[in-house]
Amino acid sequence: MFMTGKKLRPCTEPMYSGGNRRDFPVSSGFNTVNYTDFISSSIINSERILISQSMHDGYFCGCFATSKLYNRRPALTWGMRNNYDNFLKFVKEEWNGKSNIYSLACDEKFGFGVFFMGNFGTHQEIVTDTSKVQEKFDEGFRITACASRDSTFYVVMTKGTKEYKDRAQCQFTCNTWKDTETEIQSEYKEGKAITGICYSSGLGRYFVVMTEMPEGQCYRWFDLRTKEGNAAFDNWFEEKYKEGFYPTIEFKDPTDNKLLIVMTTDKNISDWEGCYNFKLR
Repeated sequence: MFMTGKKLRPCTEPMYSGGNRRDFPVSSGFNTVNYTDFISSSIINSERILISQSMHDGYFCGCFATSKLYNRRPALTWGMRNNYDNFLKFVKEEWNGKSNIYSLACDEKFGFGVFFMGNFGTHQEIVTDTSKVQEKFDEGFRITACASRDSTFYVVMTKGTKEYKDRAQCQFTCNTWKDTETEIQSEYKEGKAITGICYSSGLGRYFVVMTEMPEGQCYRWFDLRTKEGNAAFDNWFEEKYKEGFYPTIEFKDPTDNKLLIVMTTDKNISDWEGCYNFKLR
């Protein structure tokens, strides 16, 4: 519009390369993002919410999407807190304001990245002792987000959500991905799908949440630090997208920095955007 004289000239030159962003790396000094600003820029002027997020070693991965379950979109809040006490204070303020945690990620360097949404469930608790999870299951809670930092799993459990109403759910921990995958495949046969995953470097264990749902699901690991990994990701993603799958979880594994992409045939999801390996500041 500035070229027509109807708007002032922008501070940054408008450009279009016609190529892949990976072939045009960001200049040094401009390759970091502020968590709060980045979330804001990714959902502004849209109905998107941050449906999943993962952080490790100062890098952020996330999946933004529009959900038909929340149309129109409720009030949103998000932020980063550097330690558990500040995080818990932030959470309690939002709980009092009737917003609940929708997605959560932890990073050893930066702390707790949390995304809240109004009208999400009727009650919520954070469980840090996984032996207490079954007790909460029995009370009608379901796991709606999970993350880990140091040697603690932070399991967000919520009552009264649209996504998890009347759906069976399980959680398990494993020391290796091989054992984890065996459990996942077993739960797939029972009609469950992955709805949460994180890894505790302190405990050396994966924590996985699987929920009963009719949708199909697939997943695959990628090393996006290599051209071969990026090419494999692009080809697989395009193939699965044409089959009706949407990304629902992006998890960066602290054990090898590879990225797990989980895709699901969720008819409630649309207008998605995936963000991989964005360096935080």
